[in-house]
Amino acid sequence: MKNWETILKKIILTCKKRDRVNSNDAVYFHGWLMSQISPEFADELHQTGTNPLSVSLTVQDEKPVFIVNLLNQWAIEEIEPLLLNSDFVELDLTSSKQKTFEIIDKRTEDLEEKDLATIFYKQDAARLQELQVVTPLAFKSQGEYYNLPDVRFFFQSIMQKYNSIFEQTQHIDIDMLDEICSKVRLVNYSVHSRRYYIHKAYINGFCGRLVFYCKGTQTLANYVAMLLRFAEYSGVGVKTSLGMGAIKLKEEGNND
Repeated sequence: MKNWETILKKIILTCKKRDRVNSNDAVYFHGWLMSQISPEFADELHQTGTNPLSVSLTVQDEKPVFIVNLLNQWAIEEIEPLLLNSDFVELDLTSSKQKTFEIIDKRTEDLEEKDLATIFYKQDAARLQELQVVTPLAFKSQGEYYNLPDVRFFFQSIMQKYNSIFEQTQHIDIDMLDEICSKVRLVNYSVHSRRYYIHKAYINGFCGRLVFYCKGTQTLANYVAMLLRFAEYSGVGVKTSLGMGAIKLKEEGNND
């Protein structure tokens, strides 16, 4: 097993306009990615508790946008050269029928552990945090799926993913989670339920707007802000490697 590194990378592939775009095609995009990687990396993905890869498919200005988040160095080494290759200009996906996406723009964003540390140690993060759940989000507990916003499930999921990536364990500080649950409130939300199809099965999730308020210490507010920034890369909840649970934080000063 290779050592995990502390850099996260987001690769954004913008495609030519299409008449219809289905976010469920992220499932087939994930399948295409799996067909391109090395057997060693594929084995690693099956063995790790948290997949160091999350994907999503959204629409921006009527254009399909595939987003691939790579959460460790091995994932970056395997997938970045593939997607950023200048010869990679079309994506052919096979679902119920063949779909071709013409790629017209590629860009990347990086998030390093030091960036997260800056949020935690040096910034006075806002106590009010607003975000958009972009693709259907669901949680799983004791074998059952839940598709409503829940502070404990939400932050427990992020903490588990964070610890898995940076500390190689899914064990989390339960006292810290309890502190978040007692001091962070979901003060506003507007969500709707939405099915996410994974081949012939589906999971009920929710999309929409969430607003959290932290009434605890500034240190806790910083920790919450750090987790949410990380979650823009990791996703939240179940099946993030298949296109679910993508979130986007509201930019400061953006009142849209």
